[in-house]
Amino acid sequence: MTIPFDPTALLDIADKLGLLDGVKKKLFRNPDAAADKLATVLDELSKIYSTLESELVRFLSLHFEPAGNLAAERQVLLTLESGQLTVRMGEARGHCHKIYNIYQKHLDRWFHRVLSPQEAETMKRLFEALSYGDSQMDLAIHQLAGWLGTAASETLDLIDAGKVAEAQQNIRTARREVLPARQAITQTLARLVVLQGDFVSASETD
Repeated sequence: MTIPFDPTALLDIADKLGLLDGVKKKLFRNPDAAADKLATVLDELSKIYSTLESELVRFLSLHFEPAGNLAAERQVLLTLESGQLTVRMGEARGHCHKIYNIYQKHLDRWFHRVLSPQEAETMKRLFEALSYGDSQMDLAIHQLAGWLGTAASETLDLIDAGKVAEAQQNIRTARREVLPARQAITQTLARLVVLQGDFVSASETD
């Protein structure tokens, strides 16, 4: 079980979000109703990362008692094996389209009014990176979701073969493999939470 995933893809998004830190003081000095829309964008991104982390934790938290009833654990594995998470992550494309629509309708005007032309162009590139469905972020998320489905399937095969101890070891191995990805998700979520709070506050004082 090898995770085909480079966590720098998610960390890159966290770094890109840092571009907002560089201009938010200018934006706050020139408040606009669009601040609320920007908070919405950040919330949309948070939903994607939170869902992925939640499902990873659900898998990694499984514990199998050799002599116990494993019905509940099998149900979790069956759900993850079926690829439901991959489908749910497909919904991220809808979030991505929503993000760029918000940028075009509300944020672009605000950025060009308040920021320098170079800064406004930087913001455009940022939102393009956050919005494109075939972006590096999108690929990384779908690779991770696919890995989780495969890991769940392998673990379920061990459970059904009566190899409970090996199934538990599979979970331990998976935890180590996916830790860098989870750390990248956490770092990105932390950046999103701070920025979202800043722009929610800005929208309330507008």
